[in-house]
Amino acid sequence: MRASFRSLQPTMLSVFVAMTLLTACGKHQGDEEGGAQGNGQPDAAAQAREDAASTAKCEDNPLAQSLPPKETVGGLPFLLRDCASDSIRAVYGTHGGRQIEISMTDTSPPPAAGDQAAQQDLNRRTRDMQRSTSRAAIEMLTAMTDPMQTSADALAAIGGPDYAPILVPTATKDSFIVHVTAKTQVGPAEALALFKDRYMVTLQASDNGSALTGLTTPQAQALYLPFIQAFHPERLP
Repeated sequence: MRASFRSLQPTMLSVFVAMTLLTACGKHQGDEEGGAQGNGQPDAAAQAREDAASTAKCEDNPLAQSLPPKETVGGLPFLLRDCASDSIRAVYGTHGGRQIEISMTDTSPPPAAGDQAAQQDLNRRTRDMQRSTSRAAIEMLTAMTDPMQTSADALAAIGGPDYAPILVPTATKDSFIVHVTAKTQVGPAEALALFKDRYMVTLQASDNGSALTGLTTPQAQALYLPFIQAFHPERLP
């Protein structure tokens, strides 16, 4: 698969737009951490109780066993877990400050009890689309990590080697891929993985409620590496 970065740009843009939309659609109710309640912000004690209650509800979620521990990781304290039957996320950091969020979705869960056949089919097709979109993005980015497949023109187009995606191995055959936007563009730095061709995992960093931008790939790798190393994909069901 020999392709320059320039030829991949339109396809990559559509893939990442789709992934952004899927991530937004996958947010659970109550994700707006630290949001206004009434005319004011929740106090720290009320927020802590809310975070603890959310985390407690995820104890029996089968995806939880793969997440990093509920303790400080990479210098950021554990904040909360939030989950649905087929997804989970963990947040490290502080409300209103620097945060790392790990989101995971099971794209092949068993049908929900009580769902009609038409609803089950819609859910299945939606998850199939999520999985194929994630797989396509990862395959495209992986192809760009091989120096034999990345030309000097391609590297120049994104700002040099410090902006090329890199693979980070895990305890399984599947790797995380860390990527940032080109030097001349403004966009988030992420780490993506698809385990067992089923579990989509995304790591995202934010500061003061906004995505952390302007990072090089080595900087993003350093930011996410403690969380990747503390993640256990081999424990996924």
